[in-house]
Amino acid sequence: MLSRLHRKAEALDAACLRALGHPHDHAVRQELLSALEWDASYHPEHARPQIRSLFKEVHDHSVNLSRHIQSGASHLASDGIAALRKSLGSLTHVLATRQQEPSKN
Repeated sequence: MLSRLHRKAEALDAACLRALGHPHDHAVRQELLSALEWDASYHPEHARPQIRSLFKEVHDHSVNLSRHIQSGASHLASDGIAALRKSLGSLTHVLATRQQEPSKN
């Protein structure tokens, strides 16, 4: 499950980068809005507290950014994307580190 979350976070980060590169492209904006949606199956309920906390931060940034984009507040979108990308970076780093840890048997 954590690998699915990791792939979703990386895909969302890529959508953020495309949106920053093409801020007035409607199709790119729609792609970002779609990427900002989080299915309940991504919630890491049984993960370590640090991962759950970072996920909540990413999720909160996603919701806020989605609201700004949908309301037409494009002047706030770049700041929202920057904040989201920062929290995504922290989450993907922790997830990647977690995947590299040897199993404890």
